[in-house]
Amino acid sequence: MKTFFRNSLLLLLALMLLLSLVPGALAEGDAPSDSAPADAEQTLPAEEPDGTGIIDGEALTQWVDALLAEHQITGSLQDFSVGFCYTGTGDCWFYDADVFMYSASLYKVPAAMLVSEKEAAGELTQDSVIMGNTLQYLESTALTFSSNESGHALVDYMGGTYAGKCADQITRYASLPESYYTENYYQYSYYTARFMTQLMKTLFDGGDEQFPHIIEYLLPADPDSYMNLTLKDRYQVAQKYGAYQEGPGKNNNHIASIIYTPTPIIVVVMTRNVPNYQNLMAEVGEHLADYSLELDKTVEELKRQQAEAEAHATEIPEAPQTEAPAAGTPDGQSQSPAVPSTRPQGKLPWIIAAVAATAAVATASLVLAEKKNGKAASQRRKPKH
Repeated sequence: MKTFFRNSLLLLLALMLLLSLVPGALAEGDAPSDSAPADAEQTLPAEEPDGTGIIDGEALTQWVDALLAEHQITGSLQDFSVGFCYTGTGDCWFYDADVFMYSASLYKVPAAMLVSEKEAAGELTQDSVIMGNTLQYLESTALTFSSNESGHALVDYMGGTYAGKCADQITRYASLPESYYTENYYQYSYYTARFMTQLMKTLFDGGDEQFPHIIEYLLPADPDSYMNLTLKDRYQVAQKYGAYQEGPGKNNNHIASIIYTPTPIIVVVMTRNVPNYQNLMAEVGEHLADYSLELDKTVEELKRQQAEAEAHATEIPEAPQTEAPAAGTPDGQSQSPAVPSTRPQGKLPWIIAAVAATAAVATASLVLAEKKNGKAASQRRKPKH
């Protein structure tokens, strides 16, 4: 009996050792192959999400390339950036849109957005007097007529600096990583077309509910200039220009706009040292407005195809599931269904099966050995005649 308990104890220890190997084997072989390490750092890309992918970015890039070549905008000191967003799907396209340029008066849009959020929250009204003037006066003159005094008053009210404006407060209006922004952005109010496009999309999405009166004051701005040069008879345009000469060879001229095509679009054009910039901006705006009509047709076609597919799926009943006759079966008569395989799948079932088999064999061996020992002992104890 002592031998039996000793062997049982050894068997138990062996089983525990085998079971201790199971987690390691499972972790090594059954973990998803595409899982990232737990300590991996994730860095957000500067690129926009792909959206639906309906924009032909290559075609638009080739068009802008041809436009600049036609106007001989090829100098090393010249910059021409474009940002475009089709609000129907959120798809965006950018052309050289990560070049930082001095924002000039573009900063007045996000500065006014910051203050208007306070109005939306009930902290202010259009009649509230801040920085010596009513909010209505400051916002309307800054956005419609680009008053520098009113723009600076909005920045001062929000606690911003003259040079950096409210740069640290307005990054939340875009979905760009912190690493995207440069020292020039924070210290001297330098923007990119990508940043400004995202900011204008935030303004459009928030509307009067989040940013009361901002678009209202941008709609009458520059009725005969910039995007309105080509679009004023076709669509409403809410736009804000920026123009500033930093010094010789540093002429910044920009436009940020919401064009109210059937599906509104965001168009931002930022330039540096580009002659005839207003006409070029207007040409870009007109081309993208026309292109948005093609996107409308694409979206409608996709919706039609989806509706047809859904209707087709509900009209056609699902075919009954029948087993095909086995090859070589006489008269096509079906045979008995195959018995599902009971073979363990993966490493864990195999290890458990091996442990169980080992335990069974060991137990049987112990029982037989014990019987044998018992029989021998019995024979030894049998009295001799």
